[in-house]
Parts: sequence; structure tokens; C-alpha cells
Amino acid sequence: MNDKLLTKYEVMDYLNISRRHFEKLVTEENLPIIKITQNKRYMRLSDLNSYLNTKMVNKPQETPQEVIPESDFQWKKIWGK
Repeated sequence: MNDKLLTKYEVMDYLNISRRHFEKLVTEENLPIIKITQNKRYMRLSDLNSYLNTKMVNKPQETPQEVIPESDFQWKKIWGK
């Protein structure tokens, strides 16, 4: 699987967070990173998406929409004609 690797700064830019907040997410919230050296860290895009999905409070839900045929729709009630 070819997954894009994001640098620490790309992740910070994507989430619009500071370096301090990034470090907090890594240490306290278990943000999944790949640590190469002490200062060189990467993150898989799929891992970031999975992490964000687990932290999402209001997950979007698919709502079925009823399709009303044009012939059944009563335009006269809307336009008053």
C-alpha cells in the first residue's frame, strides 16, 4: 500500500495547530507518528484520517432523501398561481 507520508510541519499546517499542541497530541493523545530521529517525524495520511475519525464528535450521517416526482409536486402552492 502506497500511503503518503506527511512531515510534522505538514500535519501541523493541515490541523492548523502549533508545534506545542502537536507535541501534546503525540504524548497525551497518542497521535500515531513515525519517528526517524528525535526531530524527524512523519505521519501516514491514512493514520491521520483514522485518528481524526476517532476524535470526531459529530460524525456526518447519511440521511435518505425522498424524491418527489415533478408531476406530484404542487408548484401552485409555492408560487400562489
